[in-house]
Parts: sequence; structure tokens; C-alpha cells
Amino acid sequence: MTTISRIVFLLFKAWMRDKSSLFFGFALPIMFLLLFGTIFGGPSPPNYSLYIRNLDLDPQGNPAPLAAAFIQALNNSRVFDIKLLTPEAPAPKSTGFAAIRILTIPQGFTASLLNNTIATRIDITADTIEKLLELAGENLSAEGRANVSQGLNMLKASKRFFETEKKPLILEGSPDDRILQSVEGIINTIADRFELALLNASSAIEINIVYSGARQFRPVDYYLPGIVAAFVMTNGLLGVSSFTSELRRNGVMKLLSTTPLSRSLWMVSLIIMQAIVSLILTATMITVGWLVFHITITPNVFSVLIIILGTLAFTGLGAFIGGVLKTPDAVTALGNTVSYPMMFLSGAFWPLEIMPDFMQQIARFTPLYYFHVALRVTLIMGSVSEALVSAAIVGLVAMVGVALATHATKWRDF
Repeated sequence: MTTISRIVFLLFKAWMRDKSSLFFGFALPIMFLLLFGTIFGGPSPPNYSLYIRNLDLDPQGNPAPLAAAFIQALNNSRVFDIKLLTPEAPAPKSTGFAAIRILTIPQGFTASLLNNTIATRIDITADTIEKLLELAGENLSAEGRANVSQGLNMLKASKRFFETEKKPLILEGSPDDRILQSVEGIINTIADRFELALLNASSAIEINIVYSGARQFRPVDYYLPGIVAAFVMTNGLLGVSSFTSELRRNGVMKLLSTTPLSRSLWMVSLIIMQAIVSLILTATMITVGWLVFHITITPNVFSVLIIILGTLAFTGLGAFIGGVLKTPDAVTALGNTVSYPMMFLSGAFWPLEIMPDFMQQIARFTPLYYFHVALRVTLIMGSVSEALVSAAIVGLVAMVGVALATHATKWRDF
């Protein structure tokens, strides 16, 4: 045990002296957390830039009532950063930093909306009366039914005085604007509510969000476990493989071959050192999350065990790469080839649902997917049972990785 502790101490000391290890192991994960947490983790809704050109003006040049009210509804949504354009103003030119979206309210919008709203009310009223006639059945006398039918026909006939050509809104945007359709959907939602208000009606369907757990979380709580998992992976795959390659290049491995140190003892020491680094990284990330974003997640015993399992898995794979390949360039190339696609395909940084189906299937063949799922379930939901399958797969990868690494570490090859 004394031998292991001494080797762990020396490995950890060498790791701490390496500035690149400190940057990629601690500084970069913190930068990712601050970046993702600031952009996506705040309580405020997204804020999209939207120019509005209102052509619906009265003879004095003032905005028509419903056009002004609709612009106010868009502004009150707090989703848009509204910028008004005069009718004769040219379209703004894109600076490359923000997409240019222009919503044009056509002339006659107020009159068209008002008349078509009245026509819709007539349809609703007529349909309601017809339903009442059906329900009344034989309880309504023939004379009463005839009077109601006559009034109903007169009501339907009056609709033609109000029906008019609709004046659609025009939303302009560039072909490379990836969120133009999302903006269109938001505007349609606001327009539907605006029209319901004109009809003096309210939506019959409401949505109540119910969280499956007792605790409620913000997006930053979601991102933190994924970032921790991703950098535990890179510390193992890239860090250990490069570290092993560097020890070979410096002749340290050749020196170790002259000692009684066994391969298994070397692997145990390396894994313990990486586990310490992973736990320090997790504690640092959670502390930064508490201080900066006031996150609510709290690690438990099972989440710590999952972190250790993930460390075993990726340290084993990293040591295997460093043991099989002989040149530092080859080690770096293979480590990057394996780790970076896995980092962005596994869903650690964003939900899999936003990715194409074939990429979602690829994600389920990556160890990082199961590692971050198990870590996220235990940290966010506090559920051990839901994480068992993912944790078991990570454990299987850990056993295979450590076995391969131990086999690849052959003193006689150095």
C-alpha cells in the first residue's frame, strides 16, 4: 500500500506540474460551464431581434389601432427585441453578428382583421344557435323553430357585409437564418392569442408543467453533469494516453521495467490518481455552479461511484491507447479521433432529441452516453434505480478497458 501511495503521489505531482493538464483538466471545463450556464442557463426567455415595418397607418400617419396593439403584444411577450422601421426606411444590412428579420404589417391590416373577426363571430354564433336547435328537439314548437331559423338565415346573410380579403403579415429573413421558422412559430402563437382576445374568447386547452421530481432545475443544472462527464472522459482518454506516451519518450517506462513494479500495481496507481483528479474536478465544477449560478444539485454516494466507474473506463482506454501505439503523434491522433466525436455525439452538451435520428443511434454506442446519463440521473433526479443500467454498461467498459490497458502495458516493449 505504501508503494501505491508513493506512486500516486508522484503521478499526481507530475500531473500538477503540467500546465496543459491543468488547463484542459480544470480551466477549460470551468469555461464551458460558465459559457453554457450564461447563455442557456438563465431564467430569462430567449431574445430575438425583430424589425417591424408598420404600413397600416391612418390618414394622419399614425399607426392604426389593431396594428399598434399587435406590436405591443409582440413587445410584451419579452421574446423579441423590437426595432421599429418607418415605411420608407431601407432594410437594415446584416453585420454578420445578428440575423435581420423584418415583419411587415400591411396597409389595411386593422380593417381586415376587424371585419374578419366579426365574420368569425357570426359563424360561431350561428353554429351555437344550430347546436341549440338540435338539443331543443321536440321541446321547441314549430313556430318557434321557424322564427329561430329565419333569424339564423338573416344572421348568416349579414356575414357577407363583413368578409373581406385577409391581409397577411410578411416575415422576411435570410436563407441562412437557422431560427427563422422558430420565430415564425412564436409570432403565430402570439397572433392566435391576439385573435382570441378580439373574439373575447380564451383557449380551451391549457398546459400545466409538472416535474417528475420534487426539485425543479434550470438548464445549467442539466449542463453541469454532462460537462463533468465529458472532461472526465478527456482527462482519461487524452490525458492518460499522452502521459503514458510522454513517459515512454522520456525513458521513464524503461526505468520502471528495471524495478519490481508490476503492471497491475502501475495500473492501480494510475487509476487512483485519475480518480482523485476526477473527484477534484467534480467538486470544483459544483462549487463554481453554486457560487455563480446557484445550482441546486448535490452529489450523493452513488454519483461518486459513477464518477469512479467512468474514471476506470476512460483511464483504462487511455492507457491502452498509450500502450499500443509507439509514437506520440499517433497517440494524440487516435485519442482526438475517439474523444472529440464522442464528446459532441453523446448528448453530454445538448439533448439527443435535437439531433438527427441516425446520430441518436450512434450516440447509444458511445461509452460517454451511458456515463453522462447515469451521472445526470443520480445528480439531478437522485434516482439510483434509473441509473443502474447505464452504470452497469459503464462498469463493463471499465473492466474491458482496465484489462486491455494491463495487457498492453508490457515492460519489455520499452
